[in-house]
Amino acid sequence: MMKKFLALALCCAIFLTAATCFAEQTQSYTLQGLITGVSDAHFLLHDQTNGIVQVNLDDERTAYAGVAAKDQMAIGQYVFVQYNGIMTKSIPPQVTADKVSCYVIHGTVSEILQSGYVVQGDSVLGTVIVHMDKTLAPIFLNVPITVYYSGIIALSIPPQLAALHTVVPMLEGVASSVTDTGLILTDEHHVVHHITLDAQTQVDEPVSDGLRLCVYYNGTLENTTDAVALKVTGAISGDPAEAETTQQ
Repeated sequence: MMKKFLALALCCAIFLTAATCFAEQTQSYTLQGLITGVSDAHFLLHDQTNGIVQVNLDDERTAYAGVAAKDQMAIGQYVFVQYNGIMTKSIPPQVTADKVSCYVIHGTVSEILQSGYVVQGDSVLGTVIVHMDKTLAPIFLNVPITVYYSGIIALSIPPQLAALHTVVPMLEGVASSVTDTGLILTDEHHVVHHITLDAQTQVDEPVSDGLRLCVYYNGTLENTTDAVALKVTGAISGDPAEAETTQQ
């Protein structure tokens, strides 16, 4: 009887050890953030915790979810990367992705809510209620928007989700020839934009020549370069990957 008990205990110990090892081997770690560079076999990710990380893609190992695909990775996408926890100590550090996920909706802001806004026109979800915090881009009625989210959707009518990163029409550059009714904005590519300021334009702080500015507009450029400003604010500082908006 004792031998049978010992044998059973040994089997249980072996099973628990194997289960623990399997759990450790299959444990998944996650990175998330904006893609800042792409190539055929990897992309650079500005992870929230680790900074810039090179994410290697393996045809036999890497799976994809949402709109993510190996040949569709692009600068400015907000993605999630699952990997096995092994990160090299190189500069930048590298991981090999087990899974890359990207979840996004596109549409037009049709209503401003107390804790978010309504987006209409997404090709898959149609009308969506988007919840957001104040650290993301400013939102304006009837303006196109791209919203990245975690993939979690509340199955209400209409469906609801929480925004992690948003892209709205925005120009960034250095101001010159500033007047009460407009200014010239020259971007990093030396493209000159004539910006009109009207009674509806929100201006966060006094604007003067030489300042770097962000100009939010309705998505329509007159003469391909000029815009009427909805809001003017100081330029986003730091790494461009940290910006919550990009030029459209």
